[in-house]
Amino acid sequence: MTTNRITTFLLGPEISWLLMYGLALLLVMPNQPPTEAGNLRLESLAWYVLFAAILLSFVPMYWSQSGLGWWMLRIGIAGLIGITSVATAFCSAIDYHDSRNSGVGTLWMMLVIFGTFFLFLGMICAGLYIQFRS
Repeated sequence: MTTNRITTFLLGPEISWLLMYGLALLLVMPNQPPTEAGNLRLESLAWYVLFAAILLSFVPMYWSQSGLGWWMLRIGIAGLIGITSVATAFCSAIDYHDSRNSGVGTLWMMLVIFGTFFLFLGMICAGLYIQFRS
């Protein structure tokens, strides 16, 4: 393996999900102790960060030379783990100290379900693009 190929392999979707997970952890830090305004901010930020992470996970396919099928597998596995991790990071920082906390679990489920749906939709679109780009 040449250095360029090793670099391309290391700069895959996993590193983009790690960066977005780190960003999520930085965004939830100011909400300690949890405040109502901070909770509302995190509820909306979670969606933006999650969808940005999904889009960012497809960027490494731009500079890959071959093995795009393996890239799709890597995007899928890293995406599922990343979606769960980012959703957990945001939802664990939200605490209303009353009965509204039951909605935080619903937010986590919605983030994971819609995130997975859009990840697979992106994988289908990328796969069709790879198939028919000639």
